[in-house]
Amino acid sequence: MAKYDEISSTERLLDLIRDENKPGATPSTAASQRAVGHRLKNLISFPVSFRKVISVGVDLGHDDLKMIKIHRVSDRKFKMFEFARIPFDPDISRESPQFHQFLKPILTNFCGYSKNVEIWCTTPSASVETRQIRIPKVNPKLIPNSVYWSYQKVSPFNEKDVIFDFEVLGDVEEDDKLKIDVMAYTAPKSEIKDLKDLFSKTGFPLTGISIVPFAYQSLLRTGRIKTDESHISSLYIGRDWSRIDIFSEGSLVLSRGIKAGVKTMLETLRTEIEGKLFELSVARSSTKDSARILAIKKKLKNELAQAHQLFFGESHNAPAAAVEERQRLLKEGRLFKMVLPALERLVKQVERTLRHFAMQYENARVRKIYISSGVDPHPRILAYIGEELGIATETLDPFAENPNFFSLVPSPQTASERSSYVPAMGMALSRNELTPNFLYTYKDKQKVVSSQRVNRGVFAGFFLLMALCVWVSFWQDRQIKARESHLQQLQQQLDQFSVRVDQNLIVNLVDDTQANFRKITEIGEKYFPVAVISELTDLTPVSVRLLSISTQVNTQVEKEKPPAKGEAKEKGTLILDGIVQGDRLSLESALAGYLMELRNSPIFDQPTISKKSVERFENKEGLRFTARLKLI
Repeated sequence: MAKYDEISSTERLLDLIRDENKPGATPSTAASQRAVGHRLKNLISFPVSFRKVISVGVDLGHDDLKMIKIHRVSDRKFKMFEFARIPFDPDISRESPQFHQFLKPILTNFCGYSKNVEIWCTTPSASVETRQIRIPKVNPKLIPNSVYWSYQKVSPFNEKDVIFDFEVLGDVEEDDKLKIDVMAYTAPKSEIKDLKDLFSKTGFPLTGISIVPFAYQSLLRTGRIKTDESHISSLYIGRDWSRIDIFSEGSLVLSRGIKAGVKTMLETLRTEIEGKLFELSVARSSTKDSARILAIKKKLKNELAQAHQLFFGESHNAPAAAVEERQRLLKEGRLFKMVLPALERLVKQVERTLRHFAMQYENARVRKIYISSGVDPHPRILAYIGEELGIATETLDPFAENPNFFSLVPSPQTASERSSYVPAMGMALSRNELTPNFLYTYKDKQKVVSSQRVNRGVFAGFFLLMALCVWVSFWQDRQIKARESHLQQLQQQLDQFSVRVDQNLIVNLVDDTQANFRKITEIGEKYFPVAVISELTDLTPVSVRLLSISTQVNTQVEKEKPPAKGEAKEKGTLILDGIVQGDRLSLESALAGYLMELRNSPIFDQPTISKKSVERFENKEGLRFTARLKLI
């Protein structure tokens, strides 16, 4: 955190930048510095939690820099750490190294070295064009294209030179059709880039860049401006110009600049006073009394300064005796009549804007006007504006404390100084969800949405995979438990089953097994001839006719040692006498095929031909053969 003496060192840097003839800090600057001086003591009592984002709002004005640091506790609850106003020489160019040298130490002292600081800064509203347009109700994916071409039709622009963005306000019904209200705006790319580069060079890149009307919108949407009215307006009375902004349900719907401000009123005063002073005729004559001319000009200068303090300074808040002393030279009523023409022009411009808004929004009426200014206008000026417009007026105080806003430092002393911090406060409360940001346009939002869709798809796939893994794990766990339970049951059954196994029991089981084997073998030997005849019948084809079958079968079971493993025991020999009929050329092949079929049988083995010859049988030629087969 920056200390008070660090701000003083910044002031010494400013003195080097300014000319020696430039005036020093104003009383309001001293008050801001006193407020900064209290922050160290307050931060000891209220430690800062850097777990949440710290937001800094910067209002880069014509001749001063206003900053506010806020901790966003929640969406509508905030804690203000500090504020500061640093004047600078308006003749210094923003692109010059001197301005960079001025800005860097101030941001370092104010923001510190925390990496989670979001910095929002204002850009001049005069260079930004805002338009409310109404498009047909279309698919959300088609809104950007529809807004783009609708805006091009109303106010053509070159996308290479400007930044285009928009904010959807909501659905409206027009001519029994549903439409969408959109606030669209363009800003010069060069100005936005220069401002972005200026802060990047200091080591404190900007999170957002917006205009003052959107800063008011942030105040409304975060609840810093509490009102029950649906339509309200803010009137800023500036030095060279003024601006009126109209908000509906917390959203900016109309913004208009007015070429009339404090300078216009002062010029009117000057003209009137010069016309009233009789002595000025001497100054315009050919007299050579230079001392008298200088005295008259000095008197004119003093009267103008007194009038400025009376209507746009702090003198109307001074004690009654001081006010009476000043009114002795220039009566308040007479001065008010002098400034009245310029004030009337301002009121007429505001009235026309309100009338235009009422026509566009079906006779919607603005119920309250919040007035802010860099100066402190006289109550008669504020009262006149309200009376002429027939609308309640109120000076906007961004430092007003409530249960959702707590300040760790004392607020500025005067109402005008508090009101001058409205843009900085609005910027400090800004975020992309509430405030249009020239560094984060609809194209960037579309990229984020696409990225979020991909992330959600990946997350959904990962979630489904995890769910599947959990289900498989649960299923396997149940299977394991079921098998463990079955194993326990089998183990219990095994434990309950007790069998005494001894040598006699095993010998008896072997004897029973051998007896069964002998019985099966005897049955097999008994029916073996039938099996042989059945096998021959199945394997003998139509072309082969058997004339005789003779066999030598050994039906006695040998009690000698059994044959070796893999060696079949011979049970006899089978002699076949037959004839193969058919085509003479195919007789040999038919006989060979028949013998192969017999060889493949599990009963016969090693078929051999002992004799064969071609003979006639039943008036047909055939191949007569005698075959020998081993029985196994």
